[in-house]
Amino acid sequence: MAQAGSDAKAQASAYYERGNIQLDAGANAEAVADYDKAIALDPSAARAFNNRALAYVALGKPDQALADYAAAIQLDPGYLRAYENRLRLLEQRGDLAGMAADYRQLAALDPTHAARYHYRAGSALQGLRDFTGARKAYDAAIAADPQQVDAWYQRGLLSFAEGQRAAALADLDAALRLSPRAANAYYARGLAWNASGDAGRAIEDYTKALALNPNYPEALLGRAAAYQMAGQDALARADLAAIEQKALDDALKAALDLLREQVGEA
Repeated sequence: MAQAGSDAKAQASAYYERGNIQLDAGANAEAVADYDKAIALDPSAARAFNNRALAYVALGKPDQALADYAAAIQLDPGYLRAYENRLRLLEQRGDLAGMAADYRQLAALDPTHAARYHYRAGSALQGLRDFTGARKAYDAAIAADPQQVDAWYQRGLLSFAEGQRAAALADLDAALRLSPRAANAYYARGLAWNASGDAGRAIEDYTKALALNPNYPEALLGRAAAYQMAGQDALARADLAAIEQKALDDALKAALDLLREQVGEA
């Protein structure tokens, strides 16, 4: 380090660069030691905080890593990489509130990818059951990029859950125009048609979902329910028999038993 002379920032830079070499080599404790020295010499070194956080993550010290990411971002509020790195750690911890906040910030900082960030913020907010915030985020994602198919799909599911069937159908239509091989979107639209009392269209969508994904017990169950609604009990029974060959969770087993009673199989 003597070559760096007495200039504190030059010395800090030398320690920072050596820390990076240690980090790349997987010598994480040694990297932390070098970043410590760099930060002591230059407390404004946002990248040293960010990289020390990476080393802390590798050492299994997430709390120290989060503190360093926060310091890096405070020093450089436009530091995209620090947000991205922190998000990986927040995702591992399941910190939905932190994820939503960081994705919103990234959307503001990086307009080119704003649609993706707004969508991810919406997913985190939906996980927090902040449905109003999630809808706003999906709206922003679609406004930023009308091709953001995941935002159309998730907003459709949100509308369906809130009883807004027409809005759900419109969003799922848009999702399927963008991604016509999305079995899950056909299944979701089938649910919306079923809830709207249109068994025929529901059957069509469940059938499309099954054509794309034959191992889809939820779609089989939905189609059986639609057949039963349409008075086609023989076809409903055929789907129920097919469902019994699938691996089912407890919720699907309960729904299957209920539907079997309704079509006279119990």
